Amino acid sequence: MKMRYCLYSDIHGQIPQLEAVEAAVAKENPDKTIVIGDLVGLGPDPEVIVQRMMDRPEIDVIAGNVDLWAAQRLDETMTPKSPHQEGMFRMSAMTRGRLSDSQIDWLLKRPFSITYTPEQGHDFHVYHATPYDIGDADAFPFRLTDDELADKLKGFDADIMAHGHIHGPSVRNLDKDGKKQTVVCAAAVGMSWDGDPRPAYAVVDYLGDGKWEARTERVDFDPEEQAKYNENCWLEHGERIAGMIRSGTFWNPDHMPH
Repeated sequence: MKMRYCLYSDIHGQIPQLEAVEAAVAKENPDKTIVIGDLVGLGPDPEVIVQRMMDRPEIDVIAGNVDLWAAQRLDETMTPKSPHQEGMFRMSAMTRGRLSDSQIDWLLKRPFSITYTPEQGHDFHVYHATPYDIGDADAFPFRLTDDELADKLKGFDADIMAHGHIHGPSVRNLDKDGKKQTVVCAAAVGMSWDGDPRPAYAVVDYLGDGKWEARTERVDFDPEEQAKYNENCWLEHGERIAGMIRSGTFWNPDHMPH
């Protein structure tokens, strides 16, 4: 049984980037589209993005850490682990104020992860940051070697896994004690942190008989109009977000959030 999965994540309230990715994904003709969390935060139009996903029930949507910060009011109960997270908590509170009760309720009902099994014994596991953490305490940053990533994934034996969260797309093929495992990062739509400002998505194909193929794609996008919009909207430090949209790098490269 062949299946094509298209995945994207970390939209962060940015409408034009999402529209560019959606147009590219439609051309891939996927059997299933999956959004891997962080619909809101770091962007000016969270209510539009959430409603857009609510109106498309054929898309599977997984919870992201920033989604839950807003929906679960974690800014009121969780101690921030860094000045960056403290600022993000303030933004999550402002984001929540723009969401309706029904949108908040919908975010609260998003699953932590989803496993797809196109054929018995061949699993595709999808989650936002790691299969055991939403992204508040752990992540799979660019700097990890394949051996370090394999060590973090001990006990998680799906053929292939996909995540978002770290804002830089990749496909990594691991050797875990002789078993091959593929790990895909599909992020990000809203803004990248790997030096390439173009929005990204991932394609995972199941070819049958336990064979998988995975790739990531970037989408051409002129960032200037959206960057200016972020600079001049209600967002705290909108100029930082605008800089990330333009450059594809985190606003403070010496202190990446993960």
